[in-house]
Amino acid sequence: MILSMTAFGRSQRETFEFAITVEIRALNSRNLDVVLRLPKNYVEFEDHCRKVIAQSVRRGRIEAAVQIETKAAQGKAPQLNMNLARFYWEQLQELHRRLPQTAPPSLDHLLRIPYLFETCETTVDRDSLKTVLTEALVEALQQVQQMKIQEGKALLDDCLNRIASVRRELSSIENQKDTILSNYEQRLRDRVQELLGETQLDENRVLMEVALVAERSDINEELVRLGSHLDQMQELLDEAPPADGRRLDFLTQEMHREVNTIGSKTGDLETIRAVITMKTEIGKLKEQFQNVE
Repeated sequence: MILSMTAFGRSQRETFEFAITVEIRALNSRNLDVVLRLPKNYVEFEDHCRKVIAQSVRRGRIEAAVQIETKAAQGKAPQLNMNLARFYWEQLQELHRRLPQTAPPSLDHLLRIPYLFETCETTVDRDSLKTVLTEALVEALQQVQQMKIQEGKALLDDCLNRIASVRRELSSIENQKDTILSNYEQRLRDRVQELLGETQLDENRVLMEVALVAERSDINEELVRLGSHLDQMQELLDEAPPADGRRLDFLTQEMHREVNTIGSKTGDLETIRAVITMKTEIGKLKEQFQNVE
């Protein structure tokens, strides 16, 4: 089982006082990278939100945006400072008494005075708000997880097909590795006999040359390791717990190394063809595993 790193989740929660919206975008990244945007009045919840996200996500870039809106009108609209307004009104009345020639003050005059309205400090139940925020965050993360599972299934099918392709080519090389050496020995004998003509062939020299070639071109160790890497990869993909994308990526690097070594040790055209096919499939596996959490 594998999980994709790309996904999206959105959740809304409402209380009598607040409307909370959480949006989460999950993107590819080598490690866990959380980018969290909270309203400036609620940055105290940042550490808590990061811990909740870290419990749900192992790897990837997580962009989480949190909106917290006050529903109560008294929490949104600025309030008139009655004490300050009364003070200024008395001052206007006093000014009019001292300047009787002027028109009496009106409400319009009073409302032109700056700083009469101010944002009131509302009392917020932080514990209750934290609980609702956590619920919204968890729900959004659950949506992200579901999308990761769905995309992971598509990735898994493609990866299994490519692993099967590598296994077929590996089996082809294993089946023909002994034939390659015998064919080389026969070509060597034919070529030496052609050059020597009627002269007697030195059997010992031929066998020595074949032995040297066999030692230089022995790929049995690489084939065994490549098969082991494929088995480990298959086991990780078949297990119920989601496979670690970093471990899968490491296995593809090791497989690529073994296939390169096989290609460097052989001159057989069929083996080279199989090596090219395996390198192509392993390269595609590496691209896919870079999308795996």
